[in-house]
Amino acid sequence: MSGLLGTDALQGIFGSVLSSIYEDGQLIRVVMQWQPGGTEIPVEQPPVACKVQVDVCTEAMRQQEGYSDTDVRLLVLQSTVAGADLTSDDIIVAKDFRTGDWQRWKLYGLTQDPARAYWEMRGIRDANS
Repeated sequence: MSGLLGTDALQGIFGSVLSSIYEDGQLIRVVMQWQPGGTEIPVEQPPVACKVQVDVCTEAMRQQEGYSDTDVRLLVLQSTVAGADLTSDDIIVAKDFRTGDWQRWKLYGLTQDPARAYWEMRGIRDANS
């Protein structure tokens, strides 16, 4: 017997309910591309729309290596992102709730809730912001 957590039903329900609450953001997928000489460089793909909530970091995030007071907690609704799961190479563009300015956030410590409604991660301010 398969429960609700084994389907995409809850993901769709949470997505439809929470998408009006979450803010507009952008996902920039980053793919690693091989170069002559055997090195890889990150190549950013065109941004796509997503729904994101920017919040204060959790206590567990504040205990992670490299934590800075400019880091944020990011929640991204999975139903608003087509294709593969997010990776730590990807970038989220969203408004910083503290300043109201748009920022680029590198992703660290990606997790998802059991219903696959959202990804949670620490956002580290990108130097390219």
